[in-house]
Amino acid sequence: MNRPLPAQPRRISVRRRLLAMLLALFVAGLGAIYLLVRGYAHQTADTTYDQLLRASVLSMADSLQLVQGEWQMDMPYASLALLEQAPRDRVFYRVAAAPGALISGYGDLPAPPARGNADAADSPWLYEAVYQGQPVRIAWMERKVAGPRETQTAIIQVAQTREARNALAEGILWQGTLALIGFTAAALALAYWGLHRSLSPIQRVERELAGRSASDLHPIAAPVPEELDMLVHSLDGFMARLSENLDTLRLFIAEAAHQLRTPLAALHAQMEVALDEDDPAEQRRSLLAVLRNAEKLSRLVNQLLSDASVIHRSNVRQFQPVDLAELLSQAVYDTVPQADPQPDVRLRLPDSADHPPRVLGDSLMLREAFKNLIDNALRHGASEDGHIDVRLERKDADWLVTVSDQGPGIPPALANTAFERFARGPNPRAPGAGLGLSIIKRVADIHQGRLSLSNRVGGGLDAVIALPALPDHA
Repeated sequence: MNRPLPAQPRRISVRRRLLAMLLALFVAGLGAIYLLVRGYAHQTADTTYDQLLRASVLSMADSLQLVQGEWQMDMPYASLALLEQAPRDRVFYRVAAAPGALISGYGDLPAPPARGNADAADSPWLYEAVYQGQPVRIAWMERKVAGPRETQTAIIQVAQTREARNALAEGILWQGTLALIGFTAAALALAYWGLHRSLSPIQRVERELAGRSASDLHPIAAPVPEELDMLVHSLDGFMARLSENLDTLRLFIAEAAHQLRTPLAALHAQMEVALDEDDPAEQRRSLLAVLRNAEKLSRLVNQLLSDASVIHRSNVRQFQPVDLAELLSQAVYDTVPQADPQPDVRLRLPDSADHPPRVLGDSLMLREAFKNLIDNALRHGASEDGHIDVRLERKDADWLVTVSDQGPGIPPALANTAFERFARGPNPRAPGAGLGLSIIKRVADIHQGRLSLSNRVGGGLDAVIALPALPDHA
């Protein structure tokens, strides 16, 4: 039965996302500007034709006179000729006395709105209305003339349909819309070009990385903008760490191959000698030599694997609170039974009721360090009538793991090279690979601790690992 393929994660395009955001902003801006242009177009059309309406009303008002108490008006055709600039529109007028008596024009023209201020209509005012089923724009004013008894008032109104106004507003709006569309297209093209130019540094970095060999891990040389500086800096740091890890791995492989070649060759030669021996006693001695060499090789492989594990976990660094007393007990249990004859190893742990012996670290690495520390003391510092002390104690802000033996100690000449990998003294008491102290030193450094070796006054060596204590409340 074929299993369905897992769904591929959807890829995110920065270019498409930015373009979509810019397009949305442009559409929103275009809509807002369109509404502004539309309002401006209608306002401009109204302003233009309103001036003509006002001029026509003023012209009629000037021709209106009060003769012997009666209103007379000689219709100034120039007042209506002003409105001939809009031939599609219809024009209506009405002149009436204040009580409502029609003087001239269309009597059913909608009356102007009432105004509270009596002097408010001395100049033309405008309002909207519907006349004969069509929307009209009406200008009106009051004409006041002093009569023999009292002041007489007449109302002049001039109305015009909105066809020319709407046509002018639509023309302005259409021209403005075309300009907006052209501007938007040019702005989007410019935005696309600018976005392409802005993302070109990423393409340069991509081309540089694509053209490199697998072993080329030097920092990126392509210039990048400030926004990508942290990303490139992090990538350079990652490649530097990867290069360091690869260099460590290559060095480890080279040294491991060198260290394994000699015991393997010796083991092969000893096996050939044992096969050629006819004397059972000599053959037994050869097989014992093969066994010792195999044990040496096994220890070397175990230490190489331990070193590789420490190197790997030091790069991961997934630290958690760990109990040193438990790790030290496990290290003693795993290491001591392997020694022959059975040594006298004395483990002393503190009372953890008040201050639990906890540190922040990697339990596997710390256990490997403790095992190598005890194993070194068993191989190089144990004596027939002596003992080995393994202690865990608190000093200030550190937990101290001390392993004391009864051996010859460390020569002063080897104090500076004792922590190097595959470094051994001129006359080692027991076979080994020279990796134990380097593993312990690496683990201590990774945990912000320190490893110190000091010769004891009465003979022997004190190896101390100091690790920062975890606060009791943590």
